[in-house]
Amino acid sequence: MSGAPAAAGSASSRLLSLAARFRPFFNRYTYPGFIDPNTGTTLTCCSSDMNNYFGMDASSNYNALQLKVEKRFSQGLQFVSHYTWSRARFYDSNYYAIDPNIAYGPMNVNRNHVWVSNIIYELPFGKGKKYMSGANTLTDYVIGGWRLTSITNWSGGLPWTPSYNHCDQDEDVGVCRPNQGSGSFSTGVKRVNGFLTYFTPIPTMGVGGSGGGFSRPAAGTLGNIGYDSFRGPHLFTSNFSLAKNFRITERYKAEFRMDANNIFNHPVLGFNYTQGNTCIDCGGDAGRITDIENNTSMRLLTFGLRFSF
Repeated sequence: MSGAPAAAGSASSRLLSLAARFRPFFNRYTYPGFIDPNTGTTLTCCSSDMNNYFGMDASSNYNALQLKVEKRFSQGLQFVSHYTWSRARFYDSNYYAIDPNIAYGPMNVNRNHVWVSNIIYELPFGKGKKYMSGANTLTDYVIGGWRLTSITNWSGGLPWTPSYNHCDQDEDVGVCRPNQGSGSFSTGVKRVNGFLTYFTPIPTMGVGGSGGGFSRPAAGTLGNIGYDSFRGPHLFTSNFSLAKNFRITERYKAEFRMDANNIFNHPVLGFNYTQGNTCIDCGGDAGRITDIENNTSMRLLTFGLRFSF
């Protein structure tokens, strides 16, 4: 009997030590009644400021349809083209601890349509090729050894969530979304008064106001527009490479290449969950496209020369 309390105390200490080691992974690793070994206070689950957690218990899901067409390398040509339709949904951290349904919606980095094609083509000219295989060395230096490579990507837009002007007067929890109202709200790239826009803001909604397919929520309520329920401009970019191999001797070789990122100089317009003013009834730059999408660029040409020996 005298050994039982010590064993129980030892087990409790081991449990506290184990939980304390896991704390860095979740910032606040806890279970009901857990005593923080650093402060001596009892931590509780699911406070409104998200300082405490049971664990990483939010889930996400991904479903997709994938189609692929491929030609393996023959007669100097190879290509692969694949299309993916996907539906990815996850929980945003904002408001999750209070009502997970409010924080659930399309994953903000997922494009629901993606079509990518890759082509490699060795031009059939010069020694050992289909055409002009008997060319002399000088002619072969000009017409032989050329290779074309291209990667083209067409994808849907990234998600974004509409907000409205006076949401701070209606709620103070940071879920700034209007209600779905009657009428329609059109999106699409347009030029309005000299500005490139993705949507035209509606007049500012007062108390009980509505317009353009939206209405203002009553004070103390949250709008029913879903998280990430709209999508921004699509992505199109094509990269191209032109390369030529030179055989100097049996041992020494050289390669010249020119790479063109975004060869058609097509801008990927930035309006998504991190770019653009998504307020549907604000003034200023609301709805305007002010930059290209992050991590994209306009046409960029690079040249290189490599020797092999």
